[in-house]
Amino acid sequence: MNKRTAPHIRTDATAGKMMFDILLAAVPLGVFSFVNYGLRPICILLLSVLAAMVTEAICCFLGRRPMRAVLDGTAAVTGLLIGLMMSPMVDYWVPMVASALAISVVKAPFGGTGRNVFNPAAAGVAAMTFCFPDKMFTYPAITHTPLPLTPVIPEGTVITELSLAAQLRAGATPTQAPLHLLLGDFSGPIGGTAALILLAFMGYLLVHRTVSGWVVLPYFITCVVITWLFPLTGMNATYNTLSQLLSGYVLFAGVFLINDPVTTPRFWIGRLFYGFLAACLVMAMQRIGRFEVGTCFAILTMNAFSPIIDRWSWHSWHYLTRRLRIRKEVKAYE
Repeated sequence: MNKRTAPHIRTDATAGKMMFDILLAAVPLGVFSFVNYGLRPICILLLSVLAAMVTEAICCFLGRRPMRAVLDGTAAVTGLLIGLMMSPMVDYWVPMVASALAISVVKAPFGGTGRNVFNPAAAGVAAMTFCFPDKMFTYPAITHTPLPLTPVIPEGTVITELSLAAQLRAGATPTQAPLHLLLGDFSGPIGGTAALILLAFMGYLLVHRTVSGWVVLPYFITCVVITWLFPLTGMNATYNTLSQLLSGYVLFAGVFLINDPVTTPRFWIGRLFYGFLAACLVMAMQRIGRFEVGTCFAILTMNAFSPIIDRWSWHSWHYLTRRLRIRKEVKAYE
């Protein structure tokens, strides 16, 4: 009998190691954002993590569950991911409310760590996107001048500019050179613009088997094919692909959100379909969604179908292998 605590993941990695690997990403992403905007992004990350852990503690107390869940890293990771998807100039209360909702509504009611049906971080950001899109998608221009540390930045005190996702959605051609896109020299979420850091960390997670290549590779391959075949600007195909992959949370979701071990299928064929379908839905949301960034809604939709995909793929594979085995035995008998 498996007596380990949830999540029960069929890999060599433990839940604690996975949480540590993901928390490790906060260091370079936080430094990158600090260089561009000062201490404000760091404050947003810390407040988001704090809100998630405090909410987890309250839920454990009310649900009479062990308090060790507060320190297992899952709540901290949820708060961290929410903070990384926020604008550097967002009001402090927005990531705190998002983290509190993610833990108290999406995670705790289902039994806590390892039992949630939906990705808590994606749900928290989706809720704030639906309720406060102006606060979520107002980004400061990169001037390397520290942003004010006040809880709310007064309107007109910071120079803002359209995000890359907003420019593409409006049909405009982005002004950033391809090298600047790779270096993250454009406005966007705290952890969503540092492309080289995200790609390097994705390689690290794949090598350490913290994330599954059965999900990551189909996701990115499908995204590249769709962006190549269906451009959004009048630029060449390479620039179109690069700009679409780096806009919004597309790259960020491929590294972190779709790899949640609790909400993704367990069987390898199911993971292939999951990555492929998630990419299709993310790209569709980028084009026809209500908001300039609909990645989190796409992830939540895929979470809802994950058990069905897993069950269907498992039964289909075993049905096929059983038929082939029977046919081989019949031929051997004949």
